[in-house]
Amino acid sequence: MEAPIQAMQNLKVGFAHKFSCDVNPHARATIEANFPHGVMYDDLTKRDNKAAPKVDLYVAGFPCQPFSSAGLQQGFDDSRGRGEIFFYVKDFLAKNKPRVFILENVSGLVKLQGGKYMKAILKELASLRCYNIQWQVLDTKAHGVPHSRRRWYCVGIHKDFDNGKFTFPQPIPCPSIEDFLERRDPKLAQAGLPPRTQTTAKGNVRRALSTLKHKGSDPVKNAWIVDCDSSPARSKSVNGVSPCITVSRGAGHWVTNRGRRMSKEEMMRLQGMNPKNFKVAVSECQLGKQLGNTMSVNVLERLLVRVLPAAKLCRRGDVKDRWETGSALKILKRTRGKGFMAAGAKDKARIAKNAREDKKRRSTASAEGGAARKRART
Repeated sequence: MEAPIQAMQNLKVGFAHKFSCDVNPHARATIEANFPHGVMYDDLTKRDNKAAPKVDLYVAGFPCQPFSSAGLQQGFDDSRGRGEIFFYVKDFLAKNKPRVFILENVSGLVKLQGGKYMKAILKELASLRCYNIQWQVLDTKAHGVPHSRRRWYCVGIHKDFDNGKFTFPQPIPCPSIEDFLERRDPKLAQAGLPPRTQTTAKGNVRRALSTLKHKGSDPVKNAWIVDCDSSPARSKSVNGVSPCITVSRGAGHWVTNRGRRMSKEEMMRLQGMNPKNFKVAVSECQLGKQLGNTMSVNVLERLLVRVLPAAKLCRRGDVKDRWETGSALKILKRTRGKGFMAAGAKDKARIAKNAREDKKRRSTASAEGGAARKRART
């Protein structure tokens, strides 16, 4: 969803968007509809990094699944090859040497096998011999948005341009989640539940409401966010802060005092994004997955406010920390009830095509699952 471009636009710094890269066709559709760019690469592993456009700032989020505590934790030995993507990122850095790079991954990278993989990554980056490198785990909820999303950020500044003044942003107060949610419908808040077809979600929400009331809380009045699509044993409810939005939670967490799932506009705000400036070009299902896979714009923006001047890409006074001053929150609050930017005819056709493809994939997966169960019975 080009979180780095959104962050740069918010800072109102002059820049040229030289290229984008994503293997997912739906992600590319979103980028093409919203963020004019130079070259579009569809496969990082096949990109000729020597011929790629030269840039001053390179931001990459290499696949997190091999390093996530929720996955198989295979690291570089990931059976699907996702752990190797980092080395293609390093190859770009080696051949193009941008002034600044920012890499992002799950916080589990820090502790996985005693930090083995993170240490290996840092060693590879240090072998480039031209960057001053720092890393830190930052949580979205500590940087102006009530969304619990811990991520590892690694910042490298070319030694020829580093003025030595970069520091990671300090935590700021977490605002009320009410500022990010659409208006409340009291009747829906009182009676709303997931539909019967969503067995797991409905069971989790019922249990959460019962437990909260038993403990003396009023989930109809206060915004408790329920991770309703989790397994019953892992499902949790958090008061006033969204649990991590992930690809598998793309349908939206449950908001108790709204009696419904989060809308996509709300999920965008909880990633520090302005939905009013966004044109939907994919199906709702695909948009949810993209929101679960993207970087948080507020965190990137706060990093860029500090790293751009440190790398002499702009003057310190040219950029303001909108999240620290509160101006970013004021803008997001005004987007409530506004919806997304209107889609054109081409975008609507693309959305319809995405929806048909999603339905076909789900139908195929269901048929394959049914065939597997039949084979197991026989």
